[in-house]
Amino acid sequence: MSLQARAAIQEHAEAHATLFERAARLMERAERLESAGTPSESARNRAERAKEEVEQTLAALKSSFVGSGGREKRRAFDEEIERLYPAFKVYDEGR
Repeated sequence: MSLQARAAIQEHAEAHATLFERAARLMERAERLESAGTPSESARNRAERAKEEVEQTLAALKSSFVGSGGREKRRAFDEEIERLYPAFKVYDEGR
């Protein structure tokens, strides 16, 4: 089950690579500015919006992947997201 979840997530990430790359780039920039002592609210807001966009696409993928597969598929998906993309939090759609 875990291999299926990993394959689905990786395929999704490849299909939406620009979205993932944009989120990572904006998150890194906001963190870099904060670390340098010059935090930027606009940089942080852009990073949060990009992160939320990725999380929304992952939530839709999770819903599709889990389908009627129940708890085991949901757990496998959640574990793989945590392993592959720990910066993103994915909740069930409608939550």
